[in-house]
Amino acid sequence: MHARTVIVAGLLAAAVPLDSPVQAQLSPQGIIGGVTRPLRGVLGHFGHFPRSHRHRSSSGARAAAPAAAAPALAPERDTQGAVKSRLGRAGPAAWVTAYEETLGFAFWPDDYGAQFRSRGFDVIADTITGRFDRMRAPRVATTGAARNDTGNDISAGQCNDASSADDKWPASRVEQLLQLSDAQHATLDKVQAAANDAVKTIKSSCRQLGDLSPPDRLRALVQALWIVRDGNIAMRAPLKDFYESLTGAQKNSFAFQQPQSAPPPDDKTQGENKQYQACAAQNIGSAERLVKEIEMKVKPDKRQASSLENLHKASSDMAKLLIASCAQLIPADPLARLDAASDQITAINYAASNVQIALDDFYGRLSQQQKARFEATGR
Repeated sequence: MHARTVIVAGLLAAAVPLDSPVQAQLSPQGIIGGVTRPLRGVLGHFGHFPRSHRHRSSSGARAAAPAAAAPALAPERDTQGAVKSRLGRAGPAAWVTAYEETLGFAFWPDDYGAQFRSRGFDVIADTITGRFDRMRAPRVATTGAARNDTGNDISAGQCNDASSADDKWPASRVEQLLQLSDAQHATLDKVQAAANDAVKTIKSSCRQLGDLSPPDRLRALVQALWIVRDGNIAMRAPLKDFYESLTGAQKNSFAFQQPQSAPPPDDKTQGENKQYQACAAQNIGSAERLVKEIEMKVKPDKRQASSLENLHKASSDMAKLLIASCAQLIPADPLARLDAASDQITAINYAASNVQIALDDFYGRLSQQQKARFEATGR
């Protein structure tokens, strides 16, 4: 395990006891903050990458595009299920739109909030079973067997990202919605440059996971999500400068004002919170499906069954912890939402690191034939 992961996992374990999520009474508003806030200062020193120069000149007057109704921005899939992303493959194999969703959540939570907040144990489960997102390939004019003129073919390698990234997003949509001064354009240019740097770093750090074992895939997920989080850290200063350059009316364009309430601590009234229920079903359901699929494929003997039960317990406990991410109030301003996104990624990595311990033990007890069947899950 990478040294940074060891340090972070140790700090997280010290911050929150492993058995705390299994208590019947959860406190969704406090779990994620309690796990991540003590670590922000420490994690902030890891993995920063340098800002590049601005992607375009900000000199001279620029005509602002008229404000128009913006299209829905949640990640889309084509008719064959392949992901269509504005930033290409900018995330781990089981969540290739991770960085797009992070920025989208910070800028436009009405479009991205539900999608980003729903991410949790499903990312861990899909990584273990090898269910990876496929990217939409561009239209290519060629001949013979290699011909791809449908726009729907999928590249065989997880890191062979044939899709093109939009190096003007999210700035292009901001410019659609707001009339900016030259000074504001200059600060927005720095936001875009930070986004482009982050996407480049995330893509350059991609690892081919096809030949890795399930435990090694989970370790790769943790490392990939730390790199996405590093992108959030690098984005914070330029986003702060841009947001502070806006007028009050312009800031309102990025405010999140939908009524929302966190689930009350009383279990008797939590059932009234549909958001909490949906998040609980998604996370706990992902954990249960993971263990059942492993059991069905591997067919463990009695000695292995006790280790699988430990994996089941760890998965269930961490799934319960991740319910808290969905239950949090969505902050009103972009900076706070960017911090909340970092907290959620940290929580997913904390959960993955704890599941990793149980998964390593179970996988190490399997025969070669059982490992082959395990590694065939999700395919």
